[in-house]
Amino acid sequence: MSGATTIRPELTQAALEAAPPGRLKDDPILITFGMLKTFGGIRAVDIDHLEIERGTITAIIGPNGAGKTTLFNLLTGFDRPDRGSWRLDGRLLGGLPPHRIARLGMVRTFQLTKSLSRLTVLENMAVAAQTQRGERLERALLRWLWQPEEARVRERAQALLERFGLAHMAGDQAGTLSGGQRKLLEMARALMADPTLVMLDEPTAGVNPALTESLLEHIRDLNAEGVTIVFVEHNMDVVMDISDWVVVMAQGRILTEGPPQEVVANEEVIDAYLGRPRDTADGEEEGDA
Repeated sequence: MSGATTIRPELTQAALEAAPPGRLKDDPILITFGMLKTFGGIRAVDIDHLEIERGTITAIIGPNGAGKTTLFNLLTGFDRPDRGSWRLDGRLLGGLPPHRIARLGMVRTFQLTKSLSRLTVLENMAVAAQTQRGERLERALLRWLWQPEEARVRERAQALLERFGLAHMAGDQAGTLSGGQRKLLEMARALMADPTLVMLDEPTAGVNPALTESLLEHIRDLNAEGVTIVFVEHNMDVVMDISDWVVVMAQGRILTEGPPQEVVANEEVIDAYLGRPRDTADGEEEGDA
């Protein structure tokens, strides 16, 4: 257990040996301890322990109001917990703003896309590049200092737009893109930070089937390149198709977690989220009567 306690110093020996949820992973990239977020009297997130295995595609599912997006907001610095801590590759992230967390390798997309509608698609990509010299006022006038860097940023942005099938729209205002195209742009923009962990909040919501398949292919490709993916999703066909591991949330807590086939057969998950086929439910009611 000594190795486990080294990377999980917040956990007691009893917690380390506790039954799931909160299963220990062989090589966790992200570990969350004792995270609590309340809104009024409601516990939106109340998670004792959660680990994300490096190099996997992990789905987070659960009914509306389960706390999935709130958890994303907390982990990526867009909201602050009442208590708790979390580590990315062993580094504590509590109190860091979103842009610093992104620089450390964890980026996210949003359920409602956040494109800068009056900027072009290419400009949307460029603003996501990290630590550009020309951003500092004292260096802005020294064009020779930042111009080569700007050229590299534009080259990388153009390459990512090519990858996501958006290169032909590089000069268009982002506000003219369809909902699905904005999803692609947001994912491409997230990659400008060269992340190790990408968190996607309902990436296929409101996207037509053809574009959904394109998004899923991009997720698979990213994962094949070594990027860890965590995504919130309601479409169980998508979850079963691409996820290696599934975490189920309900009322702010982790109900259970495991491989997809194990989770969908879990009685608690069926009752709390998936529901039962109508004929089965009717049959049970008739039998009880």
